[in-house]
Amino acid sequence: MTDTLFNTQHYTYPHLDDSIRLKIQILRQSITRLEANLITPDSVKLFNGAEPYDDPVLGHSSVDYASELNRSQLLAATTIDGKVLVIAGAGSGKTKTLTYRTSYLIEKGASPSSILLLTFTRKAADEIKNRVKNLLAESLLDSHASSHLNGLNLNAITSGTFHSFCNMILRRYSGLLGINPKFTILDTSDSEDAIDLICKESGIVRSSMKQAFPRKKTLQNLISTSRNRRIKLHDLIESDYPDIAIHIADIEQLAKNYHKYKRANHLYDFDDIISQVVSHLKNNLKFRKLIQDTYRHVMVDEYQDTNYPQKQLIDYICEPDNVSLMVVGDDNQSIYAFRGANYENILLFGKSYPEAKLIKLEQNYRSTPAILEYVNALSKQITLGYQKNLFSDLPVQGTKPVMARRSNDKEEAKFIADKIIELKPELDYNDFAVLSRTSFQSNQIQLEFMARYIPFIVVGGIKFIEKRHIKDVLALVKILYNPNDSIAWHRILTLFRGIGEVTATKITQALNSNPGSFQPLLDPKLNKNNEQLIELYGVLNKAEQQETVAETLDLLIEFYLPVLRTVEDNWRERAEDFRVLKNLAREHSSLDNFLENLALDPPNDSVAVLSNPDKKQPDAVTISTIHSAKGLEWPVVFVNALVDGLMPHHRSVSEFEALEEERKLFYVACTRAKTHLYLTAPDYFSSFAGYFDKVSRFISEVPKETVTIDVKKTFKSEQGETKSDDPEWW
Repeated sequence: MTDTLFNTQHYTYPHLDDSIRLKIQILRQSITRLEANLITPDSVKLFNGAEPYDDPVLGHSSVDYASELNRSQLLAATTIDGKVLVIAGAGSGKTKTLTYRTSYLIEKGASPSSILLLTFTRKAADEIKNRVKNLLAESLLDSHASSHLNGLNLNAITSGTFHSFCNMILRRYSGLLGINPKFTILDTSDSEDAIDLICKESGIVRSSMKQAFPRKKTLQNLISTSRNRRIKLHDLIESDYPDIAIHIADIEQLAKNYHKYKRANHLYDFDDIISQVVSHLKNNLKFRKLIQDTYRHVMVDEYQDTNYPQKQLIDYICEPDNVSLMVVGDDNQSIYAFRGANYENILLFGKSYPEAKLIKLEQNYRSTPAILEYVNALSKQITLGYQKNLFSDLPVQGTKPVMARRSNDKEEAKFIADKIIELKPELDYNDFAVLSRTSFQSNQIQLEFMARYIPFIVVGGIKFIEKRHIKDVLALVKILYNPNDSIAWHRILTLFRGIGEVTATKITQALNSNPGSFQPLLDPKLNKNNEQLIELYGVLNKAEQQETVAETLDLLIEFYLPVLRTVEDNWRERAEDFRVLKNLAREHSSLDNFLENLALDPPNDSVAVLSNPDKKQPDAVTISTIHSAKGLEWPVVFVNALVDGLMPHHRSVSEFEALEEERKLFYVACTRAKTHLYLTAPDYFSSFAGYFDKVSRFISEVPKETVTIDVKKTFKSEQGETKSDDPEWW
């Protein structure tokens, strides 16, 4: 039996009822089925000695696939028939593999327009496409290159997020699908506003004697989760939100009203964009065949993060045997259940595609062997998943992860600050990151950094696209593009003096009854000499005449600035954000393209430099939640607040699937580190939720020889402050 840090019997683990046991059994059967179809470089004789096997592309291409890729990456890049799952461990070069596979497909004769690459960020999609262009640049210019390559348009590769792809499909084939192509996309915040407006207009009671009616954010999350997880609202509320079960009937009716409202006003929320395409693929055979004939080679990145509708989309497109599909992901990094992601998709791939092959990328290019030894030990504690063992060819073993425990969160913060100052002579500040499960767990660390003059940035805050003044200006743009957008009208009208909810609703209804005309703004029955409405009428008519998006935006911002001055004291600071908006506008040729890109791929989250808010510091320690850090890496990583009840969260310890995701979240945090990993915990944490004084079970479960223990307790005595290294305290 492996000797762990201490007895894990101190912890309580979830009871597995019959339904969970059955689910585990089904998932394990699917995993076992696919593991039996594992192919390796040796099993397919990928190499003959040190030379690549006889392949016309590998032998004559200007792209040196065999030298640029390791054996497993080369196997994944050149396996282009059938269905394939690539399990890509952390730091194993999955983006590079997808890039070379795309290049290889084209060199083997695939038309760029037949390739579909789906990712979760436009940045990832653009990076792969640009790398492919660079890879093939020499071949495209080579006079001896295959005639197939001559004149190829690599921009014809369809790449992007699931939402951007489905948005393009809906607009491109709107005639075939019988839908209005001029729909407006509601982001999450817009959806919340729409739900709130429907609540008010439909007369749904906002509160009762027994229980307050849920807020718009909760309602939006309920409706979205129900759709993405294919769970009835009634069942979802009873299982996850029992405290609002009294409102089930009203919430179900609200969801129906919300759906009707969107259809009537040509509005699509994020969930609609994908589900609409899935619905048409299911019911419109002509459309399904058209899409299947168009996209013959499909690749999906981060497959572990897909939800049920996204899986359906992939399954419909890749239904024919002659459509090749490669999905890439890491089941150990499925941490987005709260966004609707379904971890079962990657585990059930063998059930969905019984003839599929399995390839594993296990060579890690990020972390030292010592860190990999630790994360492999963590991986073994995950109940369900594909077998994997990350390894590195780095010649230096590196230092073991350090587990440091201190008396309280203040002492914990001091340890982190001391360690940064100790290592700083050899590193820059931006080589350090502090990762927490939730943002509040870094508060004490931020205070300590400010006291020690350690510059830092906090990743997160309000997203650019969700800032009030940005949404106000975008509402004006939406009105121009889709005059039926009642949400945008309501947002703008209620900004003006003397216009409340009732008047705004009346004006909006009048505008919707006169599509394409702003004349109701001047109706004396609705406009009681309101100068702002008169000015709005003139600005909108003038904006319609502008030739460019940037010119239109300039007009609307000029109109909005006096309004901003009346509603925000810091209007000058907020107005600086309009420069960003104007720069984005210059990149687009039409209002619809501008709005689509902002909704589907908004600018990065804001970053606040709290240690010196008046000066942007390029060299600063990153403080981030673990969720926001996924996909990133730093030489030195601190994972703090590792107390059982905080990590894993106390609400997760009684449910098998929730606890599994918490375990994976910790795994993701640890795999961000390249050379140094520090795991820290205070002696206890106390809040209204309870008193927690055990170190995280995730720390306790691994072999103790994989970490270095650093324990010090500070206590007060008559002689003053004293430190103890008593192992019993651990």
